[in-house]
Amino acid sequence: MTNKTVPPSSGEPVKEETPDAASPDSGTEAPALEVSGISKSFSQRGRSIPVLEQVSLTVKPDEFVSIIGPSGCGKSTLFHIIGGLVKPDAGAVRMNGAPVTGQRGSVSYMPQQPALFPWRSIEDNVILARELKGAARSEAREEARRWLAKVGLGGFEKAYPHMLSGGMQQRAAFLRALLAPQELMLLDEPFSALDALTRSEMQRWLLELWEENRRSVLFITHSIEEALLLSSRIYVFSGRPGTILHTVDVPFPRPRREGMTEYPEFLRLKRQLSGWMREEQAKSGPLR
Repeated sequence: MTNKTVPPSSGEPVKEETPDAASPDSGTEAPALEVSGISKSFSQRGRSIPVLEQVSLTVKPDEFVSIIGPSGCGKSTLFHIIGGLVKPDAGAVRMNGAPVTGQRGSVSYMPQQPALFPWRSIEDNVILARELKGAARSEAREEARRWLAKVGLGGFEKAYPHMLSGGMQQRAAFLRALLAPQELMLLDEPFSALDALTRSEMQRWLLELWEENRRSVLFITHSIEEALLLSSRIYVFSGRPGTILHTVDVPFPRPRREGMTEYPEFLRLKRQLSGWMREEQAKSGPLR
């Protein structure tokens, strides 16, 4: 299957305020993440079920990249391979130029659910990744308190997860991932369980926070609007076995504004992506 790169349309002039791509001087800098030719099958009742087929993608340093595709196309499996939880049948994973295929502890990961430990306070949940890496507890707590105040959770440091709303729990979980020492963040549909209003608020919050403290991010979402709003580039996956059908460079300037969702070019790209997704979902059959 040919991987097509979709350039910006010339119909809507775009002036880039802060370019997403690396400058010419940093053109030789190794990608934060490079996935090359990843394939994976699982055995089920004596049959081999192909899940991923020759997937290759990159995330540059400080770049926000999204993956969209039908349910069951192997997106989460790809995350497990990048994180070293699952070994691929073929292909390789490199981070900052170094091979890390099958190695754990190289990424910061945020799953669909907040996954906060109920017996730990919000503050203790946020510092968990740094604790595991051996950071001084007092120093980690001090940094966590500064960030909790910045993300609207000041005063909830000693609260427990059940005392917070869903959106507040997601903020704490994202902050835990943000403060982890690993440079690359994997976000696996982190807002999928939220209601529409809270999800919209979280999108704006994440966009503002990422603009302020850029990290290399690979983001899975089923929301096309969310992908266009947040991303520099979008990889469109086929149905299972997942392979990359299209690569879309998102042309909008940063910092992103909420009003951009009404741009003619935004609406054009949204229609195009929606059409591709409908085609693939139709091939894949009913949602599973």
